[in-house]
Amino acid sequence: MDQFFQQLVNGLTLGSLYALIAVGYTVVYGIVQLINFAHGEVFMIGAFGALTTYLLFFDGDTSVWILPIMIIGAMIASVGTAVAMERVAYRPLRNAPRLAPLITAIGISVFLQEFVRLFYERPGWTLFAFAGLAVGIGYYVGALVSKADLNHQVSKWYDRAPLIGAVIGAVGTWVVVRLVDSDVSVLLAVGVVIVGTAVGTAIGWLAGLATRRNARTAIGIQPIAAAAATAAVAAVVGWVLFEKLISSITWPSAKQRIPFPQIDVVTGTAIEIGGVTIQRSAIFTMAALALCAVLLWFFINRTRLGRGMQAVSQDPDTARLMGINVDRIIVVAFALGAVLAAIAGVSQGLQNNNIEFRMGFLAGLKAFTAAVLGGIGNIYGAVVGGLVLGVVEAMATQYIPGQFGGSTWKDVWAFVILILVLVFRPQGLLGARVVDRA
Repeated sequence: MDQFFQQLVNGLTLGSLYALIAVGYTVVYGIVQLINFAHGEVFMIGAFGALTTYLLFFDGDTSVWILPIMIIGAMIASVGTAVAMERVAYRPLRNAPRLAPLITAIGISVFLQEFVRLFYERPGWTLFAFAGLAVGIGYYVGALVSKADLNHQVSKWYDRAPLIGAVIGAVGTWVVVRLVDSDVSVLLAVGVVIVGTAVGTAIGWLAGLATRRNARTAIGIQPIAAAAATAAVAAVVGWVLFEKLISSITWPSAKQRIPFPQIDVVTGTAIEIGGVTIQRSAIFTMAALALCAVLLWFFINRTRLGRGMQAVSQDPDTARLMGINVDRIIVVAFALGAVLAAIAGVSQGLQNNNIEFRMGFLAGLKAFTAAVLGGIGNIYGAVVGGLVLGVVEAMATQYIPGQFGGSTWKDVWAFVILILVLVFRPQGLLGARVVDRA
């Protein structure tokens, strides 16, 4: 009996991890009918985001109070990746044939794996990330100051040209100066901000003149200057962070397994209850799933954004006519799934004591299996499917005799379950709404 309960605990621990990842699949599918096969890499990015936060600020410390900060770092990395993925790769394909975003998702998955494998130990790529962030922040501030509608389907690029020119001019000035002199002195930083603001404002104003005939709305000099100044300041701040913090650390190579920090209280000596051994990290994983499930229920059923998600999942066209910003709801869906994937990434690191760039591939497939098992598109079904899949894997490992048993066969039995569900109950255990197939 002790052996049964031990396997049950192991299965619930594994299932909790699958469930956290599976919710991301099912939330996105419920909104845009897309199977995001790159979601496993969002989970992997979350684990590396937590590790990066630890190496930047707490290297060598194991106090439990740093765990929430690591989780926040993981969430920032995962949400940033998921939102960028949606904006750059999926949104342009929203009205494309269903096969196009599916193939794109697979391509993004491979890209993210190889990017982490090749560049994690070489932090120079973060300069491009800081440049992109500076452009985005500057444009956002300029758009707020202008108070103009820049999303008109006919003239949006003409309307945006002054702000785009301003931020590109400001960040371009920063790039040129840094290529000439990499000094981070206060005097040079102030000079870059002043010159970048002036250059960006001039370029933005000229871009506005060049496109005003086709523009639907005019952007004044004040928002153009605000966009340029904000982009210049953000670029300088990014450079200081790179020079003083990021480049000062010897980053481990992601081409091999990287030890994950072990944190007091949530890791360490296992707890014995009767004849059952419970790892502290397992308690953290199951508690995280329970808390996330409660918060997710509250968000979906008690908040305006949550009700908007329900409306868009039922009929996006009608929701748009009712004044709901469908694009925003889709971004929220990607971000919500990424938050749970980030927590799962931290849990995986704490349980396995290490992380690697390939960790998201198989975990993503298992989570997809869990989502299908519970009912793809059904959030609560994803939680149930994850727990059921974890328990079935653990029990199959222990109780199936002969050469078809043992841990080497647990993945086989997981995908056998997927095949059986697709054949005999394609709507899943909780009966998800059936939609057109790809």
